[in-house]
Amino acid sequence: MFNTLIICYLFLGGAGAGALTVMGALECANARSRFGYEICAASSPDRRVRMRQAFTLPDDFFTRSWSICFIVLATGMLCLFADLGRPDRIINLLATPTPSAITVGAYALVCSLVCSGAFALLALFETPHIPPLAIIVLGVVSVASGIATMTYTGVLLQSMASILFWQTPLLPAVFVLSSLSCGIALVLLATSFVEARYAFVKPIVWLCRVDSVAIAFEAVCLVGLLAWGMAGEGTRLAAESLIAGDMRWLFWAGLVVGGLAVPLALERFVTHGNYRTQLLWISAFLLAGGFVLRYCIVGTASYDVTQMPELFFGLASR
Repeated sequence: MFNTLIICYLFLGGAGAGALTVMGALECANARSRFGYEICAASSPDRRVRMRQAFTLPDDFFTRSWSICFIVLATGMLCLFADLGRPDRIINLLATPTPSAITVGAYALVCSLVCSGAFALLALFETPHIPPLAIIVLGVVSVASGIATMTYTGVLLQSMASILFWQTPLLPAVFVLSSLSCGIALVLLATSFVEARYAFVKPIVWLCRVDSVAIAFEAVCLVGLLAWGMAGEGTRLAAESLIAGDMRWLFWAGLVVGGLAVPLALERFVTHGNYRTQLLWISAFLLAGGFVLRYCIVGTASYDVTQMPELFFGLASR
C-alpha cells in the first residue's frame, strides 16, 4: 500500500519531530543562560537553578542540532512531496476548511519545519540580543508542534480503516515513543561532533536516561500491539508475520535487538572519556531500529485479511 517514500517520510518526519520536541525543551532550559544572563554555581542554591545547570549546553551544540533537525524535517517533507507527485495537493490540503487528522498533521508538519528553521537561523547568525521570553515561547510552540507531528505519523496509519492490524491506539503510542527516541538519537548524533571547552556529560546522561525510559515504554507498547494482534482473527496473520513469519528476522534482529536492546544497554555505560564514539553507536542503532519499525509495521498491510479476499470471505462467512 505504501512505497519506500512514505516509509521514509514516516521515519524522517517522526525523527525530526522528536528532535524538535527535545530541542524545544532544551532551548527553554537554556534560554536565560544563552540569551539573558549566565548562570553561575554561586548565584543561588535554588533547585531550579541547579536544574538549569544540569541542562546547560554550549552554543555549538544548538547550532549543529538545529541544523540536523531542520534538514531531517525538510527531507521528510520532500519525500511526501515526491510521493504525492503534485505539491499543490499539500496547498489544497492546508486550505481545506474541514478539520481532520490529516489536515492537523499537515499543519503540524509545516509548523515544525518553520520552528526548526527559525531556531537554526538564530543559531547560525548568533543573535544573543533576543529576549529569553521570546525564545521560551518559540520553544513551547516547537514542543507542541513536535508532539503533534509525532502523533500524526502514527494516526496516519491508524486512520486507514482498510487495515485491521492498525486499528488500535497502541500503534500511535509506539510511533510517538519511537519518534522521541529517534529524535534523541539525532541530538546525540549532533553532540558527538561538538567541540566544547568543557565536557557537558551531565546533560548527555540525562538525555540517555530519558531515552532509556522511552525505549522501555516502546517495548511495552510493542508487546501490547502484538498481543492485541494475536488475539483477533482478522489481525493474527499480520502479527504472526512479525513474530514468526517472513519479517521475523528483520523484526527480532533489526528492531528488538538492534533498535531496542543494544542502545538500551549502551546508554547505561556512557563514560566521560569516550562518550563521542559511544554516542555515535547509540545513535546509529536507534535510528536503524526506528526505520525498521516503520518498515515492518507498514509491511504488515500485506498480511492483513482485508488484503486477502479469500481469507476475508472465509472469516465473514463464519
